[in-house]
Order: sequence, then structure tokens, then C-alpha cells
Amino acid sequence: MEDNKKILKILASMFLVIIFTIGLIFYKTKNIDLEDSSKLSESIIDTTYKTSNEINKGSEASENKIAYITIDDGPSKYTSQILDILDKNNVKATFFMLNNNMKLHSDEVNRMIEEGHGVGFHGVSHEVEELYKTPTSSLEEFETCNKTLYELSGKTSKLIRLPYGSKPYTPEENYNNLVEKGYLIWDWTLDTLDWKSSKDQIVSNILYYGREKEEIVVLMHEKEQSVEALSDTIKILKERGYTLIPITEKTYPKNFWIGNTEG
Repeated sequence: MEDNKKILKILASMFLVIIFTIGLIFYKTKNIDLEDSSKLSESIIDTTYKTSNEINKGSEASENKIAYITIDDGPSKYTSQILDILDKNNVKATFFMLNNNMKLHSDEVNRMIEEGHGVGFHGVSHEVEELYKTPTSSLEEFETCNKTLYELSGKTSKLIRLPYGSKPYTPEENYNNLVEKGYLIWDWTLDTLDWKSSKDQIVSNILYYGREKEEIVVLMHEKEQSVEALSDTIKILKERGYTLIPITEKTYPKNFWIGNTEG
């Protein structure tokens, strides 16, 4: 309770400082041209970002906080860059891969495994109509993925992420068939919206949504802007006291059917 009061006081002070700063800048620079004005706005946003980081760094640390960075749709031309960034930061992630992309990027698949990352599947078609055409069609897709992974690496996996999440599209019969075969279905608790966002928007989403939960599953994709935002994402999560680890088959899944994606 006392910590909450301190945080509120800091936020209030920060707000007043920003308002005062904006007023002062406006007073001193009311005749500047449009290009300079844009630069000033960027400077104010950057100052707010840094101040927010300092507050979060000091107020949300906990030894038990866990974050899983999960990356969909690969492997791709960006995978090597992603793996380099993860290695540089001593972080392990989890990759939910598409069948044809595994075939096209077998070296990257094997590198993921060799470097200790979690590997799972995102399907073959990535199309709702195909994936749920019959009660067993989704199971058949993931069995195909498993066969491909085994051919490429000698490994198998029971980790899967259904395209667009396990709800609302997945029929109950398909879901049950997957679970009965031992597949562990993972959704997410923090969607970065990176597939449609800029680097700065992705970082902003992490700053805003990646806060109080003790365990979070971060959803990202193999996109150029996602690669650009990955280092900042890792930095923010570490500063907030999260330990970043890969998902394994021993990790209890979080998904929308179980209903445990809220905390």
C-alpha cells in the first residue's frame, strides 16, 4: 500500500514536470518552424520514456517474476538476427514455427535447438478454414510439423500455438483432439501487436502492458520492426525484474480455454 502511494506521488510529480516543460518550451520557441517543433515533441516523448523506465525499474522488481518471449511465423530471413540478439542478452525464447518455413530454414531450426530455445509449431496452413476443416485436420497439421522437425533435427515437440489463438476460432472437438494427443496449447498474456506496429509502438505496448503480472507470455512475430524492438523489449522486462526463460514441455500451458491468461 505504501509503495502504491509512492508510485502515485512520483507519477503526479512527473506529470507536473512534463506540463511545466511543455509550457516553457512553447513560451521560448513559439516562433520556431514546423521541423524544429517536431524535434521538440520527440524530445519530450523520449524524456517521458526514460522517466517511466526509472519508475518501473525501482517499483516492480520481484525474484519470482517470469517472462516467456514467444515468436511466431518463423523461421525466416530475420531468425539469425533474432538469435544473435537473444544470445547477446543471454536470453532464451520460444519459437512457434510454420511447417514450410522450417523446411526452408533448417539451419536456423537446428541453431534454435542447439542454443537452448524452446521450439514448437504454428501449423501448416495458417488458415482457419483449412485448420478446422474437420475435427482432426488441426491435429493432422501439427503431426505434419512434428514429422518435419524430426526429419530436420531428430527432435519432436508437443508445444503448439494455434493461429489467431485458441479462441474464438477453435472448435471444441479440435481442441480436445489436440489435448488428448498430448499437445500443449499456448496463447499469450501480452500481445505486442508487432505485426502491424512500428518499433516505437511495440516498445510502448511493452511499457504499458508488461507491468504487474508475475508471469507473462509475450507474443511477437518474425517481422523487421520486431527485430528492431527486441533489444528494448528484453531490457524493459529485465529492468522490471522478470527472468526470461523458454517454454518447455514441463511448463504448464497458458491458453484461453484454460482461462489462465489474466495473471
